[in-house]
This record gives sequence, structure tokens and C-alpha cells, in this order.
Amino acid sequence: MIKVADARVGTCIMNRGEPAKVTQKERVTVGTHMHSKTRLVVQGIFSGRSEVLTLSHHENLEDVQITNKKGQVIAKIPGQSQVQIMDLVSYETITATVEPPMFEKINEGSIVTFIELQGRILVMETKDAKE
Repeated sequence: MIKVADARVGTCIMNRGEPAKVTQKERVTVGTHMHSKTRLVVQGIFSGRSEVLTLSHHENLEDVQITNKKGQVIAKIPGQSQVQIMDLVSYETITATVEPPMFEKINEGSIVTFIELQGRILVMETKDAKE
């Protein structure tokens, strides 16, 4: 748990049951007696949905630790926009869903960066293995 005042741009928090990244933070004045609050703009990591939260500085947020992992694409499953990835550290084979624009860029043998959170795997970026 972290305080709203301690959240920074790039911090990952839980919002409505989904991990979200803080994309903007500012202090705002509300009311006639100069009470201030913090306005956070957060974007869902899996859904991409943006939301504006206005919270008191002392409220707690559930922070999420996200670690990026690297893997190599073993196979593409075109009908479902999925790829099979071999984790380059544990050599474990994982099936991940990929957004359609990125799915077109990925080839077998490509090196990808992915995150695993709440049982879902999301490919964040790709780098061609031939580079």
C-alpha cells in the first residue's frame, strides 16, 4: 500500500480490480476553503481504459509490482492472436495473447518483452531476432 501523495507517474496501482499505470498527477483545489486533493489519470494495463481519480493526499492505494520478462516466440496461433513464448530465464513455455497491431510485427524467433500479472500475460514490445 502506498499513499496517494507518494504515487508518481509510471507507478502501477490496482484500480477497479485491474492493474493500471499512473500517466498524469497533479494537485487540485476543491471547495471554497482551499482544500487540495490529488488528481491521478490512470490507464488500465490490460484494457487500455483511462480514468481520472480525485483523491485525498492521505488515502491508500494498492500498488502492484510489475516485472518485465524476456522471451522468444516459438509459434504464432493466427486464429486467436496468440503466441507461444519460451521464457529466456526459466525456459518455460507460455501462451500469451497479443494485440492485433503487434501480432502482425511478431515473427517466430522474435524476442519479446512481456509481463505476467493475475494469471494474464501481456506482450509489451517486440524486437526481431535478426537485429
